[in-house]
Amino acid sequence: MPIKQNYLWYNSSIVSFGKPSGAYLFHPDGPPKVASKSVPLKVIRGPLVDEVHQNFSSWIYQVTRIYRDKEHAEIEYTIGPIPMEDGVGKEVISQMTTNMVTKKEFYTDSNGRDFLKRVRDYREDWPLNVVQPVAGNYYPLNLGIYIEDTESEFSVLVDRATGGASIKDGEVELMLHRRLLYDDGEGVDEVLDEQVCVNDTCEGLTVRGNYYMSLHKLGGGSRWRRTTAQEIYSPLLLAFTYEDLGNWKSSHLTKGTVMDPNYTLPPNVALITLEELEDGRVLLRLAHLYEAGEDAEYSSLTKVELKKMFVTKKIKKVVEVSLSANQEKTKMKKKKKTWKVEGDKEQEPQPIRGGPVSTHNFVVELGPMEIRTFLLKF
Repeated sequence: MPIKQNYLWYNSSIVSFGKPSGAYLFHPDGPPKVASKSVPLKVIRGPLVDEVHQNFSSWIYQVTRIYRDKEHAEIEYTIGPIPMEDGVGKEVISQMTTNMVTKKEFYTDSNGRDFLKRVRDYREDWPLNVVQPVAGNYYPLNLGIYIEDTESEFSVLVDRATGGASIKDGEVELMLHRRLLYDDGEGVDEVLDEQVCVNDTCEGLTVRGNYYMSLHKLGGGSRWRRTTAQEIYSPLLLAFTYEDLGNWKSSHLTKGTVMDPNYTLPPNVALITLEELEDGRVLLRLAHLYEAGEDAEYSSLTKVELKKMFVTKKIKKVVEVSLSANQEKTKMKKKKKTWKVEGDKEQEPQPIRGGPVSTHNFVVELGPMEIRTFLLKF
């Protein structure tokens, strides 16, 4: 499937057209403008990765990397300083276009967890009066966005919080940088025009970041999204040294490990928190990575064996606490109020949730999208 990618920018609205774009508001003045129609490029090939370097303009530079063992393209962008000499504020996007028929539908993450279905120019809870066809269809992204049709899925993951949308069928766009001329009057009382000054010269900020694109058959993108998202969120820490390998090994012997070397966490579980507290207890937070129905194999109840996680220690007590770890979960449930809200559906399907932790085998169960927090005493 062909995928076209380009950089464009929205002209920020001036005051005469209503409230302008600002720190809180996104109010574009018309369709986006192409940053450049002629883009010089350079291809660099290597045994592990191929790179394509592109200059979209004097202030937009991109490197696309294709790794031999990866099923995605990594895009590294450098944008800025955004020019303002023409007296126009600019909100810069990367736009990816496919020939997919998506019927106004796309999916964005909710705080990096489950993906929510979005329908362009539509709200489930009320009849939408479309006043802002662009801004009204933008959603916050912490993890990513994807579109699908009857055959394929096209996914884009981000390395930081940003805005995303699908303004036309088959399209995905990301908001990557903004530099504006006016305050939006929503409380900051400051123009979104941050600058860096060296001596007497001041310029707008330059940003550098990454996003990741991948194409799969319908239903095949969830594993890539979940696995790659974990790699982006928790990258390996690389360390380098000039030292003889033999000498380094002799002085860096592994004297012990907490986890059973033959045990690993299930592929649908993430270790979110592992922290020793001042009183000697250990704070443990585990999360199920998949939604119900997202994957035929991994969207199921899964188990984590605490004895194998802490094989060199004897667990004396495990107490489940609230997500913020400030109270026991059993006490929290007793204080929980049951709200009756007008308009709520009478019967909603109950989510799958893990049961109590046995004091015999210390096995934690996790249902789809469930996060559980524990205090362990050894």
